Amino acid sequence: MMNYDDIIKTVSEIVNNDEIYKEGLILQYQMSDNNHKKMDEHLFYKANPDSKDFEHNDVIELEIGGITVRFIKEDLDN
Repeated sequence: MMNYDDIIKTVSEIVNNDEIYKEGLILQYQMSDNNHKKMDEHLFYKANPDSKDFEHNDVIELEIGGITVRFIKEDLDN
């Protein structure tokens, strides 16, 4: 499974490569439902350490270095 360091390394490579056109660029990763929920919960509590109101989202979006990184759950129907 991909970890946060892998994501940051990938995005950094893109951000630092002047030959890649980045305006409007969205990276999208598809994850198992279980891993998707774990990441969503981890990010929620990192950003809201005192909250107890976690609700799982179908789509997680982060902006790193001006690039949107989107995480979606696997579509098991396809």
